[in-house]
Amino acid sequence: DNKYKFFLLYQDTWKAGNKFNGDSKSHLICVAENICKKFDHFDEYAHIASLDNGASEALFSKLEIELYSGRVSDIYVELLVSALEMVHRCPGTFINVAVKSAGSERVLQLPCKLIEKYVHFPNPQYHAHAPTIISIVIKLFLHFTKSSSIQLKMAADKNIILSMVCVIKSDMEDWVKIEAINLLAELSYSKDSKDSNSVVIHTEGLIDALVECANSYNADIKEGIARTFLNLGTGIENRKFLACKDGTISILLSFLGEENSKNTRNYAIGALGNICACEENKVRLVNYEDGDLVKKLLFLISSERNKRFHKDAVGVLANLSNADIAPSLCNQPTFLKSLISQATESVNEEAQKNAMKVLRRLSSFVDASKLGHGLLLKALLTTLKGGKSNVKYAVSILKDQASKSINRDSLVNFPGLLDYLGLISLEFQDVKSTAIKVLLYLSYLDNETTFIANENVLNALVTAAGLTTKKNSVSRYAAMKTIKRLAIKEENRKALAKNDTLLTSLKWASGKETKIVALADTLTELLTATSDGTVVALLDIIDNDKSKKVSDGDLVALAQATLLIISGKS
Repeated sequence: DNKYKFFLLYQDTWKAGNKFNGDSKSHLICVAENICKKFDHFDEYAHIASLDNGASEALFSKLEIELYSGRVSDIYVELLVSALEMVHRCPGTFINVAVKSAGSERVLQLPCKLIEKYVHFPNPQYHAHAPTIISIVIKLFLHFTKSSSIQLKMAADKNIILSMVCVIKSDMEDWVKIEAINLLAELSYSKDSKDSNSVVIHTEGLIDALVECANSYNADIKEGIARTFLNLGTGIENRKFLACKDGTISILLSFLGEENSKNTRNYAIGALGNICACEENKVRLVNYEDGDLVKKLLFLISSERNKRFHKDAVGVLANLSNADIAPSLCNQPTFLKSLISQATESVNEEAQKNAMKVLRRLSSFVDASKLGHGLLLKALLTTLKGGKSNVKYAVSILKDQASKSINRDSLVNFPGLLDYLGLISLEFQDVKSTAIKVLLYLSYLDNETTFIANENVLNALVTAAGLTTKKNSVSRYAAMKTIKRLAIKEENRKALAKNDTLLTSLKWASGKETKIVALADTLTELLTATSDGTVVALLDIIDNDKSKKVSDGDLVALAQATLLIISGKS
């Protein structure tokens, strides 16, 4: 086959070269040049055919012989590695077969020896062939990573990682270092988060080399380093190690600036997200450089225009929150002020929503016994006043807070909170039901008591109790249940007894001809009970199953019981 005559020529020339002591190397260089010309294309099928005919094995054999010969020709080595790089421009499946046929040990270690040889030349950047040879060898390694099995072997090979570290730390030109960093990024990625790629991350000098190289002005180097840190963070066991290494967080924070490329910023925020997801890192990161990380994230949330990047920044901030960290964050007035400002003043509704997500996560860890609870409530109240788009989220957070008995006294006694809940219930129909549920929770205070309701709260409850449509049956029932609970306090009972609208509504409901509907959850028994836990369980059922309806019979029973309590006959 004429297509592969150059292989025969290659072999014949090599044999002929052994007979000459003079210009035999020039014959080999000439053959290698011809082979490079044959391979210098991107036709995958042609490369696959070449590999099938033993190109990889033949070329690696010649390279090995040359490397260990007494007189190495740099030109010849460059041509051989060029031919190897070219012929491996094919899919991973065929690379896997070629590597096995040539011997995986030889294929992986021989390039490392080449790098070691050429990177340690005095002033290697000025060597006529060293930078090119090293760059081509790394490109060959990058081709190998297209095979997942070969990539795993490479990631577990300390010699390969050390070779890349040597390149990064050397005086090589940036374009050579970029190739090494890109290879490290590929080898650092772990598809299985439990597989930590520990050989890569624990290779001596790796992190220090990346941090030092990150000070480069080259945008591609910064992007490659950010990607490497992102991929290293995919291994769960790596995250604690990254947070503890000097300079890592500082470099990632510096990559978030707008002067960096879009990819660099996205990789950096993703890497920080991975590191922050580790529970053991949270305290360290929140306190890093006197809160520098948190300040930077808040600034990004308030100023970032890129939606994806903004969302990732919010995610990192939310990741930092846990039972230990959230109280201290909430105890920082500037932190909550910035977050509230973002939730209430931003013209970007998506940004507002993301800020509310952070508030919600914080609130899940902060109760009345924790530092910062008062400032959190202030933040939620301010958010309630901030506009329609935030009301739904703020009321939902308050419902979560009110569902915990430890929080109820604080919520009831927080100035203005009950007032606004009442007003919001009247003003925004889409949150009426949730707001009424908050009031129902709050009516069950400790020591079998309840709060004294003001005019706004009573108006909200009376209005909800007078709803007649079937879709509002749960809101109506919750309102009646709250009224019934509030009526155990004499001050509330007197106010309720004077409310003609309420009395009319209750009398109408109690006298209504009922339609018997059997409910699996026996809502009448549950809602007429006074057990705090029972009410919580019921509301959870209603929230999680939107198909649950309150029957007319339930409403009648509760209306009659409420009338009796208000009238003082119960």
